[in-house]
Amino acid sequence: MTVSENAFSRRSFLTGAVAAGSLAAIGAMAGCSPKQPGDAAGAGDANGAAAAEGAATADTQASWLGEAPAISDADCVETVECDVLVIGAGTSGYFAACAAAENGAKTLLIEKSAAGNGVRSSALGAVNSRFQQEMGEVAAIDPMEIMNDMDRYADGQVHSALYRKWALNSGEAIDWYADTIAPDGLEVQLEWNMPKGTFYKEWPTGHGTNGRDGAGYEEREPQVSECLNNYLTSFDGCEIRFSTPMRNLILEDGKVVGAYAEGEGGMIRINAAKGVVVATGGYAYNQEMYEALQPTRVSCLGTFDAFPSCTGDGIKALMWAGAKMDEVHTSLSFNRGLLRADQEVGTPYETGSDYGYFFFASQPFLRVDPHGARFHNESAPYDYVFSASSKRPVGERWWHQVWDGDWKKYVPIFHTVGCSTIYMQPEGGSDHDAFPDMLDLWIEPEMEEFVEAGLIVKADTLEELADGLGFTAEEKETFLATCARQTESYENGVDPEFGKEAFRLSAIKTPPFYASVKNCGFTLCTLDGIQVNEDLQPYGADGEPIEGVYVVGNDQGSYYAGTYPNLAAGFNAGRCATFGRMVGKMLAEK
Repeated sequence: MTVSENAFSRRSFLTGAVAAGSLAAIGAMAGCSPKQPGDAAGAGDANGAAAAEGAATADTQASWLGEAPAISDADCVETVECDVLVIGAGTSGYFAACAAAENGAKTLLIEKSAAGNGVRSSALGAVNSRFQQEMGEVAAIDPMEIMNDMDRYADGQVHSALYRKWALNSGEAIDWYADTIAPDGLEVQLEWNMPKGTFYKEWPTGHGTNGRDGAGYEEREPQVSECLNNYLTSFDGCEIRFSTPMRNLILEDGKVVGAYAEGEGGMIRINAAKGVVVATGGYAYNQEMYEALQPTRVSCLGTFDAFPSCTGDGIKALMWAGAKMDEVHTSLSFNRGLLRADQEVGTPYETGSDYGYFFFASQPFLRVDPHGARFHNESAPYDYVFSASSKRPVGERWWHQVWDGDWKKYVPIFHTVGCSTIYMQPEGGSDHDAFPDMLDLWIEPEMEEFVEAGLIVKADTLEELADGLGFTAEEKETFLATCARQTESYENGVDPEFGKEAFRLSAIKTPPFYASVKNCGFTLCTLDGIQVNEDLQPYGADGEPIEGVYVVGNDQGSYYAGTYPNLAAGFNAGRCATFGRMVGKMLAEK
């Protein structure tokens, strides 16, 4: 595939449809893919007041949680015996099932959808992989330093030892992954080239997956799934059953011994002699649950980019078994949604695919609120803009991003990393999705498409831009004054309003001028889940771990509180991979 063909493939896919034993002991011994939103729904709040959300949970839990289904062995048409049962074929589920199988456990992986969600290819976050070691000092990360930075983002409201576990074991998980997919022509690429002088520290953690023959998201993730499917089932007695949703866990004498699942022929009882791993992917597409737990985040969203199969199944089953959910509810959301003027922000379940997916929106250009005033440091992590927007009245929790005709000059200097990367740095080490002439071949044509679709305003003068955005009277004057101050700050090399880094300032003086009509968020996944101990066992009502079951991936809690620290690229997918692998190995060795 040529560069231009690859650019078109990525652009057409990434653009929204505009026209339409003891794990602790193991740890002690050890050293961003868009999915098309469907008609289902789910969104989250990363910064709502804990007290208000706690009240919302108490009032609505009976509704979204419901009652455990009444299932007995008499309802089953089949009984399946295995050593390890893994529920959910996403990143954490695949890593858990493969680790258990290769270490001698008879493993069954079940998945509710027809193909599973696979391993996220945009980035798997890790520390001390062989790829980082090969790069030397430029990719070196002090585990204690990154561990404490992540803890700071969560205000310490997490199980900090889990950060240490990730930092000390993630390198091995990535090395295993790279070795396993290599025979299929797939490769791992590290993004090591970090910008210097950022206020928010950025970490060289992102390990992206390259598909065969330049494959994009829509091709490379299925390629990885096919590879891991074949790998898992190559071990005697190990199998995968798709279209087999888990309905409930089976408890005997307070211990989880298996699960009931529904197959094509009816209900199945699955007995797991060594343990059950719950990895169903969180609840981003459970509208009732999401709106109850994260109302503030929902009010800042335009749509979703989550997996429709993530409806809270694992979390609810664990709560029926006596487990407890995080009290601070958190989402992984991107600031790249575009809506037209006639579309409402805060009704993401009604938007479907009628929106723009604009990677450019994560660049730190000027942002102004619906009244024309700047309101935060645009160089901050993705979801900080939602936190700032949430202080405005409901219905105004969106913004305009503003840039001028010199934007191609600024993007390379901004040097953003992770999945916001839209420029291949000449010194190398860029995100694996970047390619030569990316700004010309993908970003600029897409920008013009969004202008035609009514998602971006383009004008020859700032006065015309203000008119196109609907500003009048005092608000128009505010907007024009804000643009003038932005240019002045750029020319002086100092941001007196919010302290943005000088190299991430830009002028608004060269026509044509551009602004998004309504910039908003969309959620990829929820990050709050079941509270766990260091062995990833859920706590029961008595404060003791529930035996026989382990929680990984986006069902696992105790890891985030209020925000997602995206400047450690792949941090979430990396913890999914790492903890999945660790639990699978540990159960096999039981």
